[in-house]
Amino acid sequence: MLYVKIGPVEIMSDNGGRIPLSTSLIIAGNEDSTLIDCGSGTKTFDYIQKNHTVHTIYLTHHHIDHVWGAQLFPDAEKLINKYDIEKVTDYHELAKSEGLYAVYGKEGVDKWIQDLKEKTYGNTVVDPKILHASGTHEYNQVITMSGTDVMFIHAPGHTQGYCTPYVMDYGILLTGDIDLTSFGPYYGDAESDIDQFIQSARKTLETDAKYFVTSHHKGIFLREEYERELEKYLSIIERKEEKIKHLLKNGCSPGDLIHQEVFYYKNQSAHSPVRKKTEIISIVKHLKRLIDHGEPFADYLADFIRANNLHEEYLEYSNEPCRGRC
Repeated sequence: MLYVKIGPVEIMSDNGGRIPLSTSLIIAGNEDSTLIDCGSGTKTFDYIQKNHTVHTIYLTHHHIDHVWGAQLFPDAEKLINKYDIEKVTDYHELAKSEGLYAVYGKEGVDKWIQDLKEKTYGNTVVDPKILHASGTHEYNQVITMSGTDVMFIHAPGHTQGYCTPYVMDYGILLTGDIDLTSFGPYYGDAESDIDQFIQSARKTLETDAKYFVTSHHKGIFLREEYERELEKYLSIIERKEEKIKHLLKNGCSPGDLIHQEVFYYKNQSAHSPVRKKTEIISIVKHLKRLIDHGEPFADYLADFIRANNLHEEYLEYSNEPCRGRC
């Protein structure tokens, strides 16, 4: 179990926040506590329930590894960003944003929803509706949480509504899924954007943070190490793109490209519909980016869409943030 305390902020996760878990922050106040992200694991949640009274849960984005534990705190108010409130309350909207409609169509999505209704994390059965959100939080405004000021910096790319919580007075930035793992950046949803991811990742260095906290694996980086590792992490994007370009220029067919282990090993994709989806959507993102950069791959992209029976109208997704009190 990862556990580090900095001032009133406790940084915690089971098993280093390895997927399907993630790192949470708990901010302790005099009367109650605030939880940021809620996928850190049953041991962490047991600790929190024994040692804190959680009044509010703030969520960075809709991915299930960040929200699944929220149901274990039924009395807490649950707030998410304005782009994601619809996704956490409507499975079909969630499936469109994550690219499942693009790869599997409505019939496949209906099966995915049924499977999710039987999903467990450890001994915890995940609520079929994922999250009963109370409302939304604002970007780029100071929010006082259990006596400590926090700002959610909008950081699109990973998802459209993604944000990085910044605990200014203690120099803590939860970079979250800008996670510096060897897998590299995740942009495998229909709503993801590679170039926005790069911009948002570099924007994390514009803060005065001393501690950079990732959602997965190592967890906490000091600034100098984070800055060094961030560039290595972002370089993985170009490495994957060069591999795709090399494969295309050496005759890889549109039907075979998803089996070339650009993102996942073959056995990983073969046994996981979600990983297969991610492989396909991520490749589409790169093909479109290569075309935008002047590469002559437009016909190849069209053939790739046909070869993999994709639903082209769902390959890109964006939605408007909810307005007013959501």
